[in-house]
Parts: sequence; C-alpha cells; structure tokens
Amino acid sequence: MNQLKTLRKKRNISQADIANALGIKPAAVSKYETGRVPLSEDSIGKLCRMLHVSADELLGIPTSSASESGASMVSKVMGQIYPSSVTMEDYLCTLLHTIAKQKKQMDQTIRNLHSCGIPTATIARVTAIHEEEILKLLG
Repeated sequence: MNQLKTLRKKRNISQADIANALGIKPAAVSKYETGRVPLSEDSIGKLCRMLHVSADELLGIPTSSASESGASMVSKVMGQIYPSSVTMEDYLCTLLHTIAKQKKQMDQTIRNLHSCGIPTATIARVTAIHEEEILKLLG
C-alpha cells in the first residue's frame, strides 16, 4: 500500500491541499490513500515533489538489494500503482474509461469556447489540439 496518508500527516498537509495540488476532489485523495484508486504516473510525480520523497518511498517500496531482479521490482511497483485485487484488464479498462471521459469533457469545453466567440486558432493554441481537429469537432 502506498504511504500517501502517512507522509501527508507527517508533514501536516490536508487532503484538500493534496487535492488542490493534483487538481482533484478531496474525496479522491482518500481513495488514493486507501488504494481504492490507483495513483497515476502524473500524480506520483506531483506527490513526490510536494512531499519531497522518492517514488519508492511514496509507494512503500523497501530499498532493494543489488541482487533483486528487475522483473520482481516491476511486479512490486505495479502492485503499488494498482491494488493486487484488481486485474490488469480491469485497471486498463478503468484507465481507458477515464481517458474517454476526459476527452468528452475536453470536446465540450471546446464547443463552449467556440460558442463564446473564441477563435478556433486561440482554442487550438490553448488546448494544444490542431485547429483542423477542432474544426472537425465543431463540424
């Protein structure tokens, strides 16, 4: 299990502070802390910087000896990113669902910006989406 809760409390950081730093709701932080929701690579990086710890320390991975094989380390790391009770297939399905949801939200944001009169060139620059793709979406 990751060490987020322990590290957060040790540094007197609230779940709200973590949520603000990650751009998520405080309830999601609780899910991260209990392992119900896996930490994304991006979240791991931000948390490591915020808490001033290594990814190994955040994920609760003990210092490995030189004789430990790379495969077993990958297994340990993957076990920390998503709970062992979750299959890789379930994890990937959840990840794809999250990506699809974010895409849908981005598409709606683009439509909203366009309806406010924001030029597609500006929307493209701000969202880092090619103007041609925006025009297809607005179709």
